[in-house]
Amino acid sequence: MSTITKGNALWLTWETQPRNRSMARELGVPLYVFDFHGSRLKRQLRAIAATLRLLWTARPAVVFAPNPSLILTYLLLACRVVFRYRYVCDAHYGGVVDVTGSRFVQRLLNFANRHADLVIVTNDGHAERVRECGGTTFVCPDPLPQIPQSTARPAAMNGTEKSVLFICSYDADEPFNEVFAAARLLADRGFRLFASGRYARAGVTAGLHPHVELLGYVDRATYDAYLHNVDIILDLTTWQDCLVCGAYEAMAAGKPCVLSRTKALSELFTHGT
Repeated sequence: MSTITKGNALWLTWETQPRNRSMARELGVPLYVFDFHGSRLKRQLRAIAATLRLLWTARPAVVFAPNPSLILTYLLLACRVVFRYRYVCDAHYGGVVDVTGSRFVQRLLNFANRHADLVIVTNDGHAERVRECGGTTFVCPDPLPQIPQSTARPAAMNGTEKSVLFICSYDADEPFNEVFAAARLLADRGFRLFASGRYARAGVTAGLHPHVELLGYVDRATYDAYLHNVDIILDLTTWQDCLVCGAYEAMAAGKPCVLSRTKALSELFTHGT
């Protein structure tokens, strides 16, 4: 949380995510993260209240915020009428294309992108989609995250000679079942696969994948230690215009990375992948 200064720009988010930190850092604007615990309804109500208090106190000239969340996006569009700031939407994949295929949600996304003062997107494909619905775009891939140098090898890696870190959120675009099946082949070649992320949310059971070390959610320091100590980083998506965070983290850690051969990923990540 940063000190509130009236009349300046600020970056506001309802989730803890690397791009928010790196974009706010590179822009030189304070970052406000309202990422609360509890049920989804409780989290969102608390985040709405915190957002309104911040806008009232800071009276910003410019507000940067990511979409998703669509609720945050519409709240900031509505509050712009009262507080008269410029609203810059940082649209991730789900802020441009509805992942469920809902026409209603897609219309909501198009309306929001058309009425934001500026929409930041990560690639030309999404820029074209936003322009088609009447929005004004600026293309900006993620700045490289700052990953502290770590020499501490995670205890789970003891005895491991060759290793792969599979970065996964267990979302619909991530082919984790195929990766887990491939882990058996990797094990025959002396590799051990470590998989980050909350696997239980996808109904994954650890005992069914003996060749995979399911880490679950780990704290940032432990995650950074894996980034620095594994041999290869793996991050996959089936979405064509999605730039995965793990690719940026692999670059920042100086590690070779295996990515999906999509147009967006192939055009941006041309070395070490």
